[in-house]
Amino acid sequence: IKPYRDTGIRLPVLPNYGSPETARLGCDHVYVIHKVGHPDRLARMVRLLQLLRISAEFVPVMQPPEALLQAHMSSLHGTDVPSLENIIEWHTRHRIYRDMAEQGYRSALILDDSVDMELNIKTIMRAIHRHIPADWDMLFPGHCGAFEGIQPRPSPDALPSLRLANMPICLHAHAISRKGLMRLLHSLPPLPTSNEIIGMAIMRLKEQGLLKMYSVDTPVFAPRPAEHDSHEERHLAGNKKLGISAVDHLALWQGQNKQEHRN
Repeated sequence: IKPYRDTGIRLPVLPNYGSPETARLGCDHVYVIHKVGHPDRLARMVRLLQLLRISAEFVPVMQPPEALLQAHMSSLHGTDVPSLENIIEWHTRHRIYRDMAEQGYRSALILDDSVDMELNIKTIMRAIHRHIPADWDMLFPGHCGAFEGIQPRPSPDALPSLRLANMPICLHAHAISRKGLMRLLHSLPPLPTSNEIIGMAIMRLKEQGLLKMYSVDTPVFAPRPAEHDSHEERHLAGNKKLGISAVDHLALWQGQNKQEHRN
């Protein structure tokens, strides 16, 4: 555990578990967004990534500096002004996109700290990266879309689960290529100018033909509320069920270890 960059927020640092194809799920880097104030989520995600031997960088949800926030709010007019919650999420994700550009990553997977995933996620993501078209901008292995399953595959020999995205929505598990990143940074301002959430702003870019987007159906990442999450956060987890939950496997593994220590 060490302070995150130039902040006083202390976050875990995971080791490099191996090649990007396996340890970083086919991407150059994995970011995990941590909502400060939810230590149970953080602890669960750290244990999960350690169990699966996935390398990742934890990034805190952060509010813009007060001076920047006040200047931005003063520049807005009308009634459709963004909420503080919207501004914080937009600022956090845009900072990650900028960091990805500065670090020179060719691709990155961005996860929320609340997600669960398929137990064999490494095998699944390896297959997806072998079949996704080379010109992809964004990939949604986790999403809240209701109609991804009826979308066509990108090619006849593509994986049955890989689809041309319809409206995957939700950003709890998405990957971005370098090309897609440049288009996002060119099209999205650092802070929102209306109350449109960043997820819908990205979907609008896709509808305008600016992003080549693919989704996985059924999703292989899904929101999973932690013990102390609010009722609203539990409701937002939705009904996307996993085949073999890694979180459930983690609970069984921890229970087995506790039993062995007692013996």
